[in-house]
Amino acid sequence: MRHSLKIVILTSLLTSIIFTSCKDILTEDPQSFLSPENFPKTEKDAIAATTAAYSKLFSSPREFYVSFIPSDFTFQGFHNKRPLTYFLGLNGFNDDSNSLWREAYGGISRCNTAIDYIPLIEDMDETLQNRLVAEAKALRGYYYFGLVRKYGDVPIVDKVLDGAGALEGIIRKPVNEVYALIEKDLTEAISDLPDSYSDSEKGRVTKWAAAGILATTYLTEKKWALAIKQCDAIINSGKFGLIADYNKLFGWQNEHQLFPDKDGVLVNENIWDIQFTFDERGSTVTQQTGSRDKRVGGDTHFYGGYENMMPLPEFGDWFEPGDKRKAISFVESIDVGEPNGVIVLKSPTTPGAGPISGKYQNANSGVLPLPGNSANNQYVVRYADVLLMRAEAENELNGPANAFQFINLVRERAGITPLSGLSKEEFTTAIRKERATELSFEGHRRYDLLRWGIFVEAIRNSTSPILQIPRENILDYNVLLPVPNNEIAASNGSLVQNPGYN
Repeated sequence: MRHSLKIVILTSLLTSIIFTSCKDILTEDPQSFLSPENFPKTEKDAIAATTAAYSKLFSSPREFYVSFIPSDFTFQGFHNKRPLTYFLGLNGFNDDSNSLWREAYGGISRCNTAIDYIPLIEDMDETLQNRLVAEAKALRGYYYFGLVRKYGDVPIVDKVLDGAGALEGIIRKPVNEVYALIEKDLTEAISDLPDSYSDSEKGRVTKWAAAGILATTYLTEKKWALAIKQCDAIINSGKFGLIADYNKLFGWQNEHQLFPDKDGVLVNENIWDIQFTFDERGSTVTQQTGSRDKRVGGDTHFYGGYENMMPLPEFGDWFEPGDKRKAISFVESIDVGEPNGVIVLKSPTTPGAGPISGKYQNANSGVLPLPGNSANNQYVVRYADVLLMRAEAENELNGPANAFQFINLVRERAGITPLSGLSKEEFTTAIRKERATELSFEGHRRYDLLRWGIFVEAIRNSTSPILQIPRENILDYNVLLPVPNNEIAASNGSLVQNPGYN
């Protein structure tokens, strides 16, 4: 039986703090509004307040696809040339950029409610009280990590605001101050978070999830030794491992199950994933990554989709001979059964395109979800990512001598030759390719390219005809997204726009 985290809603925006009674986010509309002075008051309220802080993880596919399109091996189909991915007319009025800002601050607002008010509740189990606050701190750190990577300097709102007027005069804080808050939140959270949860609470942040996000944060800041410390804590915990069959990592039917590693020992590779569930909290990821070609059975077929997150045809060449990951990472044809049989995918809207990522297609599940009702979870941190981060940080700090062991664990599982004898620069090239083939379509590539300082360069240097429009239109300042103009107006002009978007 598949379990998932249930979410209750607290509706609020950065510019307006309102609270609802405990209601299911998918089935109920807010029916009563409570002030911060009388909510939360009980242990039940505290659980609801922290659970509500998770809600913005599920709010929009934009958060997912902006994390890896466009990149050096991904694109969005020509049918949907969004400014965010084609750099055409991208400005402060852009709905995608506005939504990403709004949803993140909505999540932060919920976190602040839990952090500020749960400690005030009397007659509550102290361990649970501390845990709930720690969850909210870890989530707040995660939301801010998303913001600072997209927008650079951003306002720091680390407490419950007193009405819309609190926004007036607010300013963007330098990235180093934002990162300091992220580090503080995640570090404090780790000490009070558990190793794991019961099946009914899968999807909540564990101490290992917080450590994984903190490791990624340190890697982004180039704090190599601190990144190594967090990766080592996860590796040495004995809680995780690499499952032998890469394909078992994907498909809703395999989620939160233990599978054998290379030695036959049952292990868990999932450190933290965002939970989606049929008919309760579905997502569009199956359709977003699905082909528009030969939509047998219409959009309800598991290969029918929107072609919004696709691999470039050239991505197939990134996989070395015998790489077991290619079969699910780069799907060129499908067997749809009688009467059509095997279909070679060929996009009807994007000339030259065709292959898809099969990681969210559930080809053997027998379930054909309606659009927007996919049950596929989305990884945030998994063990292979930690091993590759450990290898990268080691190479940057000390060179490759002790880094090979970590990347080769990942390559061994993929069935490809171990690496050895590389220089530091050669290892850097190798780890960048390995992250692409191991973690494709899991929400990393754009941020990897940004932290390596080669995002614009990677788009401009692409020779793929499919990336012609992004290649010709991307500008240096597109490393950041535009700040929403309505937020600038709400601040009475104290917020300033990112360079290039004025």
